[in-house]
Amino acid sequence: MEVDVVRAIKECLHLMNIVAGVALLVRLAINGSILRNIITAATSSDMERVFFGVGKLIDDTFLVVEVFECPNVAGNPRIEFIAEPLCEYRVFRYAEEKGLEIVAVIHSHPAPPKPSTSDLKGMRLWSIPWLIVDSLSGSYRAWILVDNGIVEVNVTLTTENSKTV
Repeated sequence: MEVDVVRAIKECLHLMNIVAGVALLVRLAINGSILRNIITAATSSDMERVFFGVGKLIDDTFLVVEVFECPNVAGNPRIEFIAEPLCEYRVFRYAEEKGLEIVAVIHSHPAPPKPSTSDLKGMRLWSIPWLIVDSLSGSYRAWILVDNGIVEVNVTLTTENSKTV
């Protein structure tokens, strides 16, 4: 399944038009109430929070249908995150059993919502959108790594039935 995700992303990125560093076609769709819950969790915590969006890639859209939070087991969780490996594995297995995929890494920073140096390393491993929430202001933006450069991804809020676990 991971190979399918990589193939689909490459196909999607191949179709993507990039003008002045802005992705025109790729977008991340997430339920508005789920995103509000994530923002509330992020802004009420002094640690970085980490979630995985599970869903599917439909044409140019990474559609998040469920979100799972994993414990942050980083040595300094106030300024970095490492998802607890067993939780990450369980999310992957759940997605696989449902015929879905992990389509987004979602986490918070106590800073503006742009990828950090650590995020860039992770983005090389997870070639999917990274939705970052500023835990101080509640603002958010999404990014994807393209040819070693970050490109902003349009975030679309949906009202479809989705859930946070």
